[in-house]
Amino acid sequence: MRNRFWIFPLIALLTLAGCSNYRVVSDYDRSIPFEHYKTYRWSSAGSAGIDDDILARNPFIYKHIKSAVDRELAAKGFVLKASGPVDFTVSPHARVRERVVVTPPVGFAYSSGYYHRWGRRGYTTIWYDPYPYPAVSYYEEGTLIIDIIDTRTDDIAWSGIARGILKNYDTSLQMQRDIDEVVAKIMAQFPPVVR
Repeated sequence: MRNRFWIFPLIALLTLAGCSNYRVVSDYDRSIPFEHYKTYRWSSAGSAGIDDDILARNPFIYKHIKSAVDRELAAKGFVLKASGPVDFTVSPHARVRERVVVTPPVGFAYSSGYYHRWGRRGYTTIWYDPYPYPAVSYYEEGTLIIDIIDTRTDDIAWSGIARGILKNYDTSLQMQRDIDEVVAKIMAQFPPVVR
C-alpha cells in the first residue's frame, strides 16, 4: 500500500507552460535596518494563537521547512544561535483553505443540415446550448508564511508568502524536494533591498 502525503504549503497551480507553479510574494517594514541583521533563532511561540496553523499538527513538515530555511539563511551568512541575544526570530505558519472555481457555460452552438419531413424538404439551422449550467470545481489552496520578527521592537519586520493548489505526494522525498524549492523562492526575497 502506498503512503500518501498531503502537503499544504506547496503548490501545483495550473498555469501556462514555463511559468512558476506557485505564487510567492513578500513585504517588509521599511524602517528596519536589515543590513545589520547577523544572527537569528526560531520563535519559541510557534503557532500559539493561530487556530488554523497546519504546522502545529504536522511536526515532520515543520522540521522539513525549518531545515530548508536554516540552509537558505546559512547560505546568506546568517548565524543560528541557540541562546543569547539575536537580531531576529523566524516564525513559519501554514494553512489550508477550500476554494471554488465556477466556469461559465460554454455558450451556444449550432448545426445545419438537410431535412425531409411531412412532405417538405429544405435546410435548417438548429441552435442549442451543449452545457447550459456553469461548471463548479473544488480544490484546496495551501499557504506557507515565513515571518521574520525583529527582536529589538518585537514586531514583524518581513513576511514571505507562497500560495497555490495542494499536491498529493507518494513519498516524503518528493515532498522534501518541493519544500526546498518553495522555501528557496521565498527566502530569495530576504533580506529585502530597502529603497
